[in-house]
Order: sequence, then C-alpha cells, then structure tokens
Amino acid sequence: MGSIMRAAVTAAALALLAGQAGAQMPFEGPRDMSKPPACTKDYIAGLDLQVKALDKVRTAGPELVGQVCTLIEQGSEMVGGELSDTTRQRLKGMLGFDLDLRFIKAQCRQGQGNLDREILNELGYLKSEQIRCSANTI
Repeated sequence: MGSIMRAAVTAAALALLAGQAGAQMPFEGPRDMSKPPACTKDYIAGLDLQVKALDKVRTAGPELVGQVCTLIEQGSEMVGGELSDTTRQRLKGMLGFDLDLRFIKAQCRQGQGNLDREILNELGYLKSEQIRCSANTI
C-alpha cells in the first residue's frame, strides 16, 4: 500500500472516530423536572462526583478533540487537501462510506465547540441541583 493510500486510510479512521464522537452528544436531552430527584445523601454524593469528573473533562476534552482534528487536518494535507476520485472510490469500497476531507475537517472543529457547550450545560444543571439540594437534604 502506497504512502498516500496509507495516509488516506489513517485519515479515514480518524474521520470515522470524529464522526462518531460528533454524531451523539454525551449527555441526555431535556429532563423532566416535574418530579425532581430526591436529595438523598447518595444523590448529592453522585452530583459532587459528576461535577468533579466534568470539570476534568472540560479541562482536557476540547484539547484532546483538537488534537484529533489536527491529526485529521495533517492527514488531509499529506494527501494534498483532497483525495482523487479514484482514491475516494477505492476507500468507499473498503470502508462503505464516501470520504470528504473538507467536510470531515469542518465537522471535527464544530464537534469540538459542541462538546464544550454540552459540558458547560451539564455542569450548569449539576450545580443547580447541588444548590437545590443544599436546602433540601434528606
């Protein structure tokens, strides 16, 4: 396998990972707050644990996604920014999907921003639950 094909396969693998990461956000959707959870000691301990974990993810997560995006961009540059039609067709046959490097690069950076927003939203919810429970501990 030539170096261009190897770089294209590497870019495809990274693109697949980035695409899967961006396809589904890591947190649940809107919550039903008509019956908020009881503020038990276990629930509060769980909130504290989640806040600590998300603070760590918030610090490291966007940088890690940025590194993956940079790898995708560098792989794209290695093959000249765009794959030839022949190479794209061969990869499509091997992978089962078309490989549009421009789209993948844009989606990766957009996913990086979305991840940061989702983490901030989840942290906001968890901290509001901590405040609610600080007055209602069972």
